Amino acid sequence: MKKMYKKIDLHVHTPESSCYIDYIRPEAGIKTLHEEIVNAAIAAGLDAIAITDHNSAEGIEGIREMGRRNGLCIFPGVEISARGGHVLAIFDQGTPVEKLHHLIELLGLGEEQRGHGFHESSLWLDEVFWRIEESDGLAIAAHIDRRPKGFIASEVPINDKKRIHSSNYLSALEITIPPNRNRWNQGLMPYFPKRYACIQGSDAHEPREIGRRPIYVDIPTIDLEGLRLAFREHETRIRFPEDLAK
Repeated sequence: MKKMYKKIDLHVHTPESSCYIDYIRPEAGIKTLHEEIVNAAIAAGLDAIAITDHNSAEGIEGIREMGRRNGLCIFPGVEISARGGHVLAIFDQGTPVEKLHHLIELLGLGEEQRGHGFHESSLWLDEVFWRIEESDGLAIAAHIDRRPKGFIASEVPINDKKRIHSSNYLSALEITIPPNRNRWNQGLMPYFPKRYACIQGSDAHEPREIGRRPIYVDIPTIDLEGLRLAFREHETRIRFPEDLAK
């Protein structure tokens, strides 16, 4: 049976993140609209994106509604900064945004920390994984191999990295060095024997970056259970663009 892959990008920011292009280049006078984000995702051929602003869920609602009207699935999410690194918390499409606000508050991130990736929860990354799971979300360790906030590439002591990596509440790893994917999949990285699904994401901070590092997933429906299935059976269900080019 021919596989019907869904093209997705699980790491997309909006102007709710202080490091978005609107603020990085103030001289350009850029004011990115919700429709520009949705249109860029559709133009990139994506079936779904996750909105994952830094410590904030403020950018979700308008984009989710616009995505719904245009056939683009929107996963509400947030990129949480914690002790040890960053994590993407992904929720099902219909999850009320208030649930994400509650998680952010539970992690001790106040109003003044919303949108700022350099503000961290006082909790360790693996405890945040547990909090995400308890909130019915999915925890994906963000850009693990990129300094300074990927937990593997960070200055965190090796024993803390090993503990974080072995968490029962971590579902997948977002990597930025694709050639290492099979080693993470098979638990062949030194010190890190647990096997994980790997994804990549655009980490888009402007519309034109959306979809630049997608994954293709073979799932029956685009929802959180579909993602969980893909992560459990990643050997057959997750493909990077270079896999499909062979």
